Amino acid sequence: MVTLKTWFQLIRWKNILFLAFIVTTLFYGVITPYLNQYAIALPNGHLLFGLLLASTVLIAAGGYVINDYFDTKIDEINRPTKVIVGKTITRAQAAMGFQIMLGLGVLCGLCIAILLSNMNIGFIYLVLSGILWFYSSSYKRQLIIGNLMIAICAFMTYFLVGYVVNAQLITYYQPAIYQTTIITDIYAWTTGFGLFSFLFTLLREIVKDIDDIEGDREMECHTIPIVWGLTTTKVILVILSVIILFLSGYFAFKLIPLPNDNLTWKYYLGCIAIPLLVLMFWIIKAKKRSQWQQISQVIKFIMFLGCSYALVVYYLFYLNSATA
Repeated sequence: MVTLKTWFQLIRWKNILFLAFIVTTLFYGVITPYLNQYAIALPNGHLLFGLLLASTVLIAAGGYVINDYFDTKIDEINRPTKVIVGKTITRAQAAMGFQIMLGLGVLCGLCIAILLSNMNIGFIYLVLSGILWFYSSSYKRQLIIGNLMIAICAFMTYFLVGYVVNAQLITYYQPAIYQTTIITDIYAWTTGFGLFSFLFTLLREIVKDIDDIEGDREMECHTIPIVWGLTTTKVILVILSVIILFLSGYFAFKLIPLPNDNLTWKYYLGCIAIPLLVLMFWIIKAKKRSQWQQISQVIKFIMFLGCSYALVVYYLFYLNSATA
């Protein structure tokens, strides 16, 4: 009998909680206090948040199930003790599961589109679901394309929040909203966080390809470490880390500066810059699979710290409003 615990394992419940954390902190930690500075209340804000959260969680959960559905043979080589589909859960049950999850996720996205009379939003959700399907079924095994597709999905987790909020603001406050920088500022915030997530996801996906190289080679996948070799892959990882180091600093201090902000410097140095430098050193020195698995976990941790900057933003907005 399939238990709820098994389904939670299949959908990577820890990753799902992280996605929920991302959407929640961005919506209530960055966008809401930013709008409060202008005394703007987002109409149907809680409803929009609920639909955004539900759509993100459901589509991501379905994506994890699809991935395991198509990767059973690879996983039996790379991590045989963690294979669920075909053992604890039948392939038919998994297929039904991801169809229901993706269907409900897209339905939530379509509800947002109808609520805001913006069918572009519904189209985006359909495209994202298609990306997850084609990634798992074929593109995951192709050079670079699969890594980019997952990184794009990570970017859209952030960007969609800003896009939906701006669509709501335009619906209720145009043309007055265009006389301010609110739309541009919200896109700056969501793009900044989204680009950070895009690059870190790309970094981790390449590291995972190194970890999975044995099974991927057996199944004739064309990942970066298989096609270009480990040395070149390490160079790519270090270059990506350097790009993240400089771009995160640019967005934090130049593009979206905050008033009376000294805390960002400390947070950037302690939670982003120094960990990234250490990570680059470990990447250069790594040789064993166990080391790459540790590096993958470290990348997730640094990404969590970067996304948690939204809590710092909330605190700074709070200080600014308290002293205003």
